[in-house]
Amino acid sequence: YRIVIDLAKSLGMASIIIFVVLGIVYRSLRIGLVSIIPNMFPLAFTATGLFIFGQGMELVSVCAFTVCLGIAVDDTIHFMTRYIECCESGDSTEVAIHRSFVGVGTALITTTIVLIAGFSTVLSSDSREPLIFAAMGISTFLSALFADLVFLPALLARFCPAELFQKK
Repeated sequence: YRIVIDLAKSLGMASIIIFVVLGIVYRSLRIGLVSIIPNMFPLAFTATGLFIFGQGMELVSVCAFTVCLGIAVDDTIHFMTRYIECCESGDSTEVAIHRSFVGVGTALITTTIVLIAGFSTVLSSDSREPLIFAAMGISTFLSALFADLVFLPALLARFCPAELFQKK
C-alpha cells in the first residue's frame, strides 16, 4: 500500500515538473498551462476506466500511468513545437495548426498504432498484472492521441494565437 501511495505522489510530482519544464522551454506560462489538459486527459480517462471496472490503484497501474504520461507528453511536445515554429515563421493560427497536423499528425498516429499493436500482444496474457498494464496503456495511448489531435489544437487556437510567437 505504501509503495502505491509513494508512486502516486511521484506521478503527481512528475506531472508538475513536466508542465513547469514545458513552460520554461517554450518561454511561456501560457503554453505550460495549455499543455496540462491534453496530458492529464488520458490519465483521467484511463483512471475512469479503472474505476468503472472496479480496479483500484495498484503498483502495476501506477507504473502504467508513469510510462503513459511520458508518451503522452512526447506527442504534445511534437505538436506544440511544430505549431510554434509555424507561428514564428509568420503563419496565421489556422495555417500553423493545419501545417502542424500535416507535419506531425501522421507520425503521432503511426506511433500510436505501433504502440497499441505491441501492447495488444499482451492482452492474451494469463497473468493479471501484464493484462492490466497493457489495457491501461492502450486506453491511455488512444485517449492521448485524441487529446493531441482534438483538444490541443483547439486550446492553442484559443489561448495561444500565432501573434504571441511572431517577432514584432
